[in-house]
Amino acid sequence: MMKKLVFFFTALFLTLISCKKEKRILERSDNYKISFVFPDTVFVNELYDGKINYENDLDTIDTTLNNPKKYRYIDYYFVKTKNVNYGDKYLKKIITDTFTAVHHRSIPLYAIRFDSLGVNYIDGMITDEVMIESEMKNDRGQPLTRIITNEFRITKKVFVIKDRTQKVIFDHVDNEK
Repeated sequence: MMKKLVFFFTALFLTLISCKKEKRILERSDNYKISFVFPDTVFVNELYDGKINYENDLDTIDTTLNNPKKYRYIDYYFVKTKNVNYGDKYLKKIITDTFTAVHHRSIPLYAIRFDSLGVNYIDGMITDEVMIESEMKNDRGQPLTRIITNEFRITKKVFVIKDRTQKVIFDHVDNEK
């Protein structure tokens, strides 16, 4: 009876831990702060939403994304992949999707689906660019524009499972050893 009770509580504890809906990965520097909000574990071929919380020094220049004098855009270019052992240059070549921020503090992620079981990654680059129109003109009379661009690589590891019962079975087998 005691063995069954211990097994029950162990299985319950592992199920509660493994069923976290989302996890925030926080990356911080002196000039930026990024957190990736997306589930750690997802089911194969199901759609999931998430977001990237984002702060950058460019916020001191402009916090709007539709100012005609200081045009700013923030995009997350990404690929879903099984391996992230490559550099930024190669990543830029294999990017397949883009999400655009609608607010300077958040990039929404919509309808992300994985079709491969096991460990997968969402791997991409945030590009934050501000174009500042100057009152000065070049020698042809055209306004001068200053462009400031920041890029950050951000990756999220996601474990893809077949269904909830399969995960519980795996937990059960692991616990009996």
